Amino acid sequence: MTELPKISVSVKAAIVHDDEILLLSYDDSDDGGDFHYNLPGGKAVEGESLRDAVVRKVLQETGLNVRTVRELFVVEYVPGQYGFDLGNQHKTQHNFLAEITDGNTVPRMSDPIDPMQVGFEWVPLADLSGKHLLPNVNQPLLDALAHPRDILVDRW
Repeated sequence: MTELPKISVSVKAAIVHDDEILLLSYDDSDDGGDFHYNLPGGKAVEGESLRDAVVRKVLQETGLNVRTVRELFVVEYVPGQYGFDLGNQHKTQHNFLAEITDGNTVPRMSDPIDPMQVGFEWVPLADLSGKHLLPNVNQPLLDALAHPRDILVDRW
């Protein structure tokens, strides 16, 4: 029997408040990268629902309490199709719309600290297309936010 592939599953949160979206800023130029932005999030762990992973990772990376509203879209990285540019791990990234649950909109640095993270920025949605967001999902993100539809069926 063929062994099933090992796929890394991560989650990201599009936290929108007052027509602005929270982005984490990174500078990994010391490792050959560049300045860019990410949505808050990270890897889900085995046995954890994607929605629970969003809540956990946002709290860990920003100190903000959120709940997921809906899944927006999925990004897939298949190493062989992209020249192994981002390593040899097959990955999926599930992107969710999330909302703050307690009114606190002031993020704090991650715990534990990520040495490449340099800050946060609440970016007007109208300015998102001009930001260097990794992966490059600026337009799919804006499109998904404009069309309220949850694509995740989380009941078997």
